Amino acid sequence: MSTQSQPIESHAAHRDRLLEHAREMIEAGDRLQASEKVWGAVVHALKVVADERGWPFHSHVDGLIIASWIAEQSARPDISNLYGAVSDLHQNFYVDEHPLDVIRDRLLGAERFLGLLREAHRTMPPDLQMPTNAGYRNRAARYGQGESLSEQTL
Repeated sequence: MSTQSQPIESHAAHRDRLLEHAREMIEAGDRLQASEKVWGAVVHALKVVADERGWPFHSHVDGLIIASWIAEQSARPDISNLYGAVSDLHQNFYVDEHPLDVIRDRLLGAERFLGLLREAHRTMPPDLQMPTNAGYRNRAARYGQGESLSEQTL
């Protein structure tokens, strides 16, 4: 039996498998599946960090908040920007607007995001807490895709 915080497989295993599937789907020419696999790998990478730090992660907005918070705390706005670019692939699953070369570029961006995320997670204080105020959550939902919250007034 699995719970929301304890998947049958680890989030790291999901992340790695989804990246491999994304590569396979790109080679097979399946734009929709490749898009969703890249996006899923990024989400599971964020869930690894959230689980290890005890941060909540229950929705798309939580992923945005975590990516933005890590970008802000590590002074790496490219983390937030790459997250925004990759999250566009989730929408592509529904609308099929991106050709394979764009999806391939987003996969490279996702791989860069994962490296930056690992580095930031490793170097941030272990007791760093997520912001809990509603204002931060509302800003994250509103500014979202690719904009760094460090430029916004908290």
